[in-house]
Amino acid sequence: MGELPSVVVVIARCSRNKQWWGIRFEEKLPGRWTADWAFVIKEAVARREGYDRGKITGVFVLDAAYPGCPHCGAMSVFKCRCGKVACWDGERYTVTCPWCGATLKLSGQIESLSAGRDR
Repeated sequence: MGELPSVVVVIARCSRNKQWWGIRFEEKLPGRWTADWAFVIKEAVARREGYDRGKITGVFVLDAAYPGCPHCGAMSVFKCRCGKVACWDGERYTVTCPWCGATLKLSGQIESLSAGRDR
């Protein structure tokens, strides 16, 4: 029997309506995390499951099957300086974080995310 995959959930908010959602990442190669699923989640459930209590580092990619934000359909994400994740339309590089309200100019790559193990 092979090893079980390393799977985590990262909590995000929709940039348009501030609703919560989860992104499933799987470590398909050491240090390479692939987002392959997204789903609506209630704030209380996310907190209870502890999806923000761990940290993953490495390279983050979106799988071709990744469905995007379940609220607005945006196909990418950004990480704010507050450390939280939100959906991104991939077009405008000046964004407003739906978590803390900061306006920032996007640049660079995400190197770490808060995450929790998917059970």
